[in-house]
Amino acid sequence: MHDQSLPEAPASDSQTTQLPDLLSQACNCFTELGGDYLFRADELQLQQQRLAEGRFHLAVLGQFKRGKSTLLNALLGDDLLPTDILPVTAIPTYIQAGEKVAVRVVFADQHEPVDYQPGGGQGLSEFLAAYVTETGNPHNQRHVERVEICHPAALLGQGVVLIDTPGIGSTLKHNTEVAHRILPQCDAALFLVSPDPPITQMELEYLAKIQQNLPRTFYLLNKIDFLDDADRIASLRFLSEQLTPLCAGEPQIVPVSARKGLQARLAGDGAGWQRSGMSQVEEKLIDFFAREKQQILQQALSRKAADQVSDGIMQIQLSLSALTLPQDELEKRLEQFRQSLPAIERERHAAADVVSGDLKRAIAKLVSEVDQVRDQAKLQIGTKVNGIFETSEDPEEMERQIHQLMANEVPEFFAPAMRTVAAVIKSEAGELLSLNQQRSNRLIEQVRKTAAELFEIPYHAPGGTSAYRQFELPAWNTELFISDMDPLGQRLSRKLFTKKYRRKRTVKRLQEECRKLLSQNVEQISWTLRHSLEESFRQFAADLNEQLEKTITATRSAMEVALQRSEGYAQQTAAEKIRLKQGLQDLERIRQALLGPA
Repeated sequence: MHDQSLPEAPASDSQTTQLPDLLSQACNCFTELGGDYLFRADELQLQQQRLAEGRFHLAVLGQFKRGKSTLLNALLGDDLLPTDILPVTAIPTYIQAGEKVAVRVVFADQHEPVDYQPGGGQGLSEFLAAYVTETGNPHNQRHVERVEICHPAALLGQGVVLIDTPGIGSTLKHNTEVAHRILPQCDAALFLVSPDPPITQMELEYLAKIQQNLPRTFYLLNKIDFLDDADRIASLRFLSEQLTPLCAGEPQIVPVSARKGLQARLAGDGAGWQRSGMSQVEEKLIDFFAREKQQILQQALSRKAADQVSDGIMQIQLSLSALTLPQDELEKRLEQFRQSLPAIERERHAAADVVSGDLKRAIAKLVSEVDQVRDQAKLQIGTKVNGIFETSEDPEEMERQIHQLMANEVPEFFAPAMRTVAAVIKSEAGELLSLNQQRSNRLIEQVRKTAAELFEIPYHAPGGTSAYRQFELPAWNTELFISDMDPLGQRLSRKLFTKKYRRKRTVKRLQEECRKLLSQNVEQISWTLRHSLEESFRQFAADLNEQLEKTITATRSAMEVALQRSEGYAQQTAAEKIRLKQGLQDLERIRQALLGPA
């Protein structure tokens, strides 16, 4: 198991000692500022509560169907969470210590929470399935925000809250979005992968984001019970090679079978628990909680609080700069900002046109690559098919050989072909979207720079986010044949037709079925990657519009609010400026203390 630290230095003893006081000071500062700053005080109060309780959030993260819920069930020693073959909805589940099992479902709308009451003919798993599975609550139609579970497991008695998260990379896009949004609530993570399929580029990109948010990440290779010794060694080696660039040293990976571990726990089989690898996970976690939990929790909360304080500082700077301007000058600059918006809007439309054109270019590249795959399939597989037609005289034997050939050749040819085309298209689209990301950053920066110049404060260029998402490899269908495609049946055909005629019919039929099989797999590549392209470009355009709209709205609102406060209220405005300056000074001091020495 690997303890992955962030690049920044850990909090010093003096920092962690004064953290409760710093959180209290920041909370009081935002409370005194009032108005638009109160929500920041609310956020800091939640962090104060977590610190006081020593409540440590350990999330189980990973791609769809890696076995996250089964792993949690094994750690709890209880078949608690649904483990459907279908994805669950985008609902995080929080599991904390309690004297007995209890469940509460919290909704995002005005509905009152629903509590699980044992008995009444409904089991706990059935109750949860009605709210957290795609079958019971498709696309979260019930508007469930989260599920809270109390459980008497010993592991939870150390102030740990386990979080079961939606899997990334499923067909349900909202699951992936929630999995990303939940990261700021986590202090450390168990990251789960499995050998089939091996770790994907999407997971590696997600891991890179995790390490920007979390001080510790632990790696587990699940489902090893499906591997022999040689495959297990190969899977561990491959995973280690993929993780090494993300780690400070060689990653330590624990191979486990969560399924076998759960079975052993439920049966009271200590030896089976050891063999499953889950005992090592439990021991490592208990040791980590004993030695490092409080320090990591303080580091995580310090970082979260510093981010909240930094955002508040920027908010004060904007308001203070606007209030400092004379009313007529503020009106003038507000009008200047408004006059800059049409030009920005034109650039936004131009950027959208460029994105649309780049999508067409990427699709054209995909069509070209797919045509090459089609030609290669005809040459490589079609030649072997024709060879059987030329050498096999018996229709039944010919059909058997063709079945065997296609069963072997289709996955062997198309799986690497898919990876090759995906790599080419990913590179092509990645370059195009990278250029568009740079244009978008410049456009958003232009808005911020215009506003910063009007306010006479420093501006910060956008960091830029990953604009391209990894493709999903499709499953390969090699089961198009049935043993007898002749509606009369081979036995009846032998009685009615000559062998020569039956062979001719069989060759014609098999040629058509082979053509259909190759065509279907080629089209599967085309459709899958085209869908990924269109979704990536669509999401990119939507993100650009959202970021730009937020920037424009926030800037214009700050100016207009400052203008309203300054009209005829010179004395109140002066007092407001004094109040904001004091708040700014206090928050800058708190932020520096939270971040520690440079």
